[in-house]
Amino acid sequence: MRYERIHEFREKHIPYKTIIEKMQLAPDDIIIDMGAGDGFYSKIFADKVSSGMVYVVEQNSDVIRYIEKNMEGRKNYKIINEDMCNLYVTGFNKIFFSTVFHDIDCREDILKFIKENSKKPVYVYLIEFNMKGEMGPPMNIRINHEELNKIFTTAGFIPEMHIDFEYNYFDSYSIK
Repeated sequence: MRYERIHEFREKHIPYKTIIEKMQLAPDDIIIDMGAGDGFYSKIFADKVSSGMVYVVEQNSDVIRYIEKNMEGRKNYKIINEDMCNLYVTGFNKIFFSTVFHDIDCREDILKFIKENSKKPVYVYLIEFNMKGEMGPPMNIRINHEELNKIFTTAGFIPEMHIDFEYNYFDSYSIK
């Protein structure tokens, strides 16, 4: 199972507790977990945003059962099983991408969507693969930090944070 390998990789190489801490989640945040996979981060977000909402966006319908299992006992979430390029949600103030932004064909549309449909200030958080290791997608589709920074700043976002890890990096951007 692919998600078991992802879970193992995350446990060994991504300090997700540090990432969650850096996101400074508030109880009333409304967050979108884009390309949520098995819902690992969505579960953590739902626990942190107790009076807020988590939109769990995942296109792969085969994974929905894993998300539902991970989200058991929580009521402050909604699963959206569709392509993130066709997403329509409003009023969110945080959006999270874990190792998926490099795969998105409609990046400009997503950045426009964030700018037009979010509550300001809005914060965007991304985990991406760096160019150092053999772990992750092929090198030719990865986005290095400088390239990601250019994509976001060109679209009017302000760089907030950059942290390097062994195989990944964590960036955040905002529009105030």
